[in-house]
Amino acid sequence: MIVSELVPKQGIAKLIAESPDDLWTLRRLLAPGDTVVSKTSRVSKREGDYTRPDKGERIKVVIALKVEGITLDSSVGRLRIRGKILESSDEYITKAGSHSVLVSPGQEITVEKHEWTPADTRLLDSATASEKRFLLVAIDRREAGVGLLTGSHMAILSTIDSGASGKGGAGTKEVDMQPYFRKVVDVLKASWRDGDCVVVAGPGNTKLTMENMVRKDPELKKSEVLVEGFDLSGSDGVRALVKFEAFRKVARDSVLVEVQEAVDEAIKRLSRGERRVAYTLPRVAEAARAGAVDRCVVSDDVFANKVDEDALVKALSLVEEKGGKVFMVDSSLEMGKQVSALGGMVALLRYDL
Repeated sequence: MIVSELVPKQGIAKLIAESPDDLWTLRRLLAPGDTVVSKTSRVSKREGDYTRPDKGERIKVVIALKVEGITLDSSVGRLRIRGKILESSDEYITKAGSHSVLVSPGQEITVEKHEWTPADTRLLDSATASEKRFLLVAIDRREAGVGLLTGSHMAILSTIDSGASGKGGAGTKEVDMQPYFRKVVDVLKASWRDGDCVVVAGPGNTKLTMENMVRKDPELKKSEVLVEGFDLSGSDGVRALVKFEAFRKVARDSVLVEVQEAVDEAIKRLSRGERRVAYTLPRVAEAARAGAVDRCVVSDDVFANKVDEDALVKALSLVEEKGGKVFMVDSSLEMGKQVSALGGMVALLRYDL
């Protein structure tokens, strides 16, 4: 999360969500009655001699909304904010109406609250904490997958086909692989930031060639580059790479590993029949009220199951108020699928309930 302005005494924050985790932070930060200012688009119907009554012009406007409802879509890729229009940069848009603003990563909004609480500040502080990013490449002679891991969320940036076939043995037509490798490097450069770690995984000479090109590129030469032997490629290879023990050692201080350890511990406790674990919203909410939750992991697809978002936000805020930690995990990853199978959320408890 990029916070360009924060004035708690005035209840104002200007920020940009950069990831699904940031959208989840916004979902917890916003409440009915708050004001949100954002760029959006709206159909404006203007009367005139040559204007069809059923047609309108979609225009870009800046709108201030008094928030009435907030929902995350099922993939946590967008946040929908619904409310009454207070101000608009376009005089033809009536202030008597209502509107919905869709917030996606990369979009700037301004939030105004009547009362800015210490809990609100803690939410933004945790969202702006620096989290190391990993650019993951799973590559063989035929296909490459490139992904970006931020926190515990994975984005597949691209899959690239080399045009080669087979394993390059005797009788196989030789293909110039340099354009293939350059395409992968171009994808990395498009998303790379200072401090990112590039992880290249693949068989034999393929990964070594890829590593060499990354290290020689002037825009990527400052990257920390790690190379691992690996048998999978493409998007499946990228997702599988995060489970690889060698990668987990490299990312040992990351949120991803902390989440994986929490999920592994929850599965162990369940398999042993321990009571220091809770899953599904009603049970986790009960544990949160008792102050028993140490760590709680929520799968992002919990929103696809028509969960009571207000109850979820209340329970997770309570966890943090009482000293627990809350994580959201990508449901496309193996650990996310495990949490989804437990009703979308699982919590490690400090003591039996």
